[in-house]
Amino acid sequence: MEADAEDDMLYGVKTYPYSDFTVLKSKKKRKKKVKYCDAVAAFDIETTNIDKYRQAVMYIWQMQIEDKTIYGRTWDEFIQFKENLEEFIPAGCYLVVYVHNLSFEFQFLKSIISIDDVFAMDDRKILRMRSGSLEFRCSYIHSNMSLARYLQAMDVPDQKVKGFDYSKKRYAWTRLTDDELLYCVNDVRGLVQAVKTEMEKDGDDLYTIPLTSTGYSRRLAKKELKGYQRFIKRMLPPLEVFHGLRKAFRGGDTHANRYNSNILLDAEKLGRRISSYDISSSYPAVMLTERFPREFYKQDPKYFELLYKYNKALLIHIYMEDVHLRDERFGDPYIPKAKCEHIAGAEMDNGRVLAADHLDLWITEIDYEIIAEEYEFNYSILELYSATKSPLPDKFKRLLLKTYADKTSLKGIDDYMYGKKKNLFNSYYGMTVQNPCKPNYEYDPDALQMHLKDEDLESLIEQYHKTGWLPYQWGVWVTAYARKKLHDGLHIVDPDDFIYCDTDSIKCIGDYDLAFAELNIRYKRDDLSALDQKGTRHYIGIFEYEGCYDQFKTMGAKKYAYVDGGQLHITIAGVNKKAGAEELGTIERFREGFTFRKAGGLEALYNDDPEIKSCRIQGHEVRITSNIALFPSTYTLGLTPDYQHLLQFLMNSDIRSSLHYER
Repeated sequence: MEADAEDDMLYGVKTYPYSDFTVLKSKKKRKKKVKYCDAVAAFDIETTNIDKYRQAVMYIWQMQIEDKTIYGRTWDEFIQFKENLEEFIPAGCYLVVYVHNLSFEFQFLKSIISIDDVFAMDDRKILRMRSGSLEFRCSYIHSNMSLARYLQAMDVPDQKVKGFDYSKKRYAWTRLTDDELLYCVNDVRGLVQAVKTEMEKDGDDLYTIPLTSTGYSRRLAKKELKGYQRFIKRMLPPLEVFHGLRKAFRGGDTHANRYNSNILLDAEKLGRRISSYDISSSYPAVMLTERFPREFYKQDPKYFELLYKYNKALLIHIYMEDVHLRDERFGDPYIPKAKCEHIAGAEMDNGRVLAADHLDLWITEIDYEIIAEEYEFNYSILELYSATKSPLPDKFKRLLLKTYADKTSLKGIDDYMYGKKKNLFNSYYGMTVQNPCKPNYEYDPDALQMHLKDEDLESLIEQYHKTGWLPYQWGVWVTAYARKKLHDGLHIVDPDDFIYCDTDSIKCIGDYDLAFAELNIRYKRDDLSALDQKGTRHYIGIFEYEGCYDQFKTMGAKKYAYVDGGQLHITIAGVNKKAGAEELGTIERFREGFTFRKAGGLEALYNDDPEIKSCRIQGHEVRITSNIALFPSTYTLGLTPDYQHLLQFLMNSDIRSSLHYER
């Protein structure tokens, strides 16, 4: 197949067999009267950088409509094709076109075609847009997978082609090889096949298929919580409580022990293993076992101790003085500086408070319990809200348990359904922490940019109380309970042995199997378990031994490397794990100053209104529109000056020099 030839399913703008689309009949009654064509389409572009001007241009576009592929080399061809196509779409109807990472294509399309409506999740995160009779949807946000993974998961005939050379300069006049063209068309062919396969397996159509990956769990949870809505409506927080909840919310606890940071730990030299223990399904576990706040009421701060004693859910604005750790050897100080409203006289450990003259912050009673166990301080309560606690609704918990049982039974049997159930199970927590009052974005066609809508928080809260179906405080307490469980695990590890923790994982020196087994007695329940196909029972919410490492080194949160069975692995935010490990080569090179060049990812330069509108390349006039130019990025390992100073100070301290293993 030559690049400019056409096979039975590959067409140009003039040769595509245009025909009338039929309207897809909806399977269910719908409130919205939007109509869709009975066809699935996909769109994609390939671009090349103009390095001199730091701009990018499109050199081929391809569109798949059911089993037919159309491609062109210029935007004029695409505009003509779109106009031709829309003549065959019924009035008031949309052809749904999936784009894998619509945010990228949107940056080019917005100055090429008229944009009628945009639904954005963030300034540069486009979920859906409409132009004329076409509705573009982002399949990346829908699947939460790379295109290659999505096509593999759906097991489609046309998989993503490997080995494409992205560094090669190509333009609209560049003749593409057969393999290059196959790479381009397979992206859209495979995407249409994947969407159709997924809809068939899940019993969806273009009206019902969720726009986002969390939409699957959301619709199931909504169904189960439908009978509870009159109770849930009363729990939705008013404005002043919502302010406090947003300030009190924290995610997972990720931190490196300052006494073991930036040091290569070697199990053989230590004479002890380097172990990893993980909490099984940490967030779902606390959702199934703990009690959560109902509606909040403002309280006189003087009643704090009484309300705390009687195990009320508390939203607390606390002022603390003379703050310091009870045990200066403890490696995971809990209070984050970023959450402090005001702070003075602080000693810091990579963003965590070791000591302070005074500070104030919003916390839950769970956070207070952790802080009181790990710090000494004097305090006063500035603001206080309390709520009674109750378990999550039974139907919701049964949904979580059923999904867990399905996931467990499908492992190794049905990869598609296992992946689907796993994603469902993990996303139930995600629903609870989504900000229900997140500002909305609107598209300004004149500026070719997204802008925040002019909405005050009061109006967003009012809308939340009309349409909200989940109390935001549930998510705030889920993460608090999970952090408490993590710290329960940290406290059974000798402070000198603790290395690193991340949300549901503890890495330490030594064998703590028995200690964690004893701790698990509190969490191990048969009614919170499921059997796999081999008859092995798996428990939710227990600490599990995940293996050991030959060597381990961390340089802070989300920045570590380890050797396991002779294989090097890395976890560094912004660096590809596999490519990064290959580039690093050995763990000894994991140190300050090492620069990842091949695995550093890409830097995106957004050109909304390029000053250069055209240029000449290879004798051709090249039109430059709004675009994204992607340039190879680098990542250099390093420490912040404050953290580096702390580690250097500790290197010579009495505590560090007294540690019982070889440095």
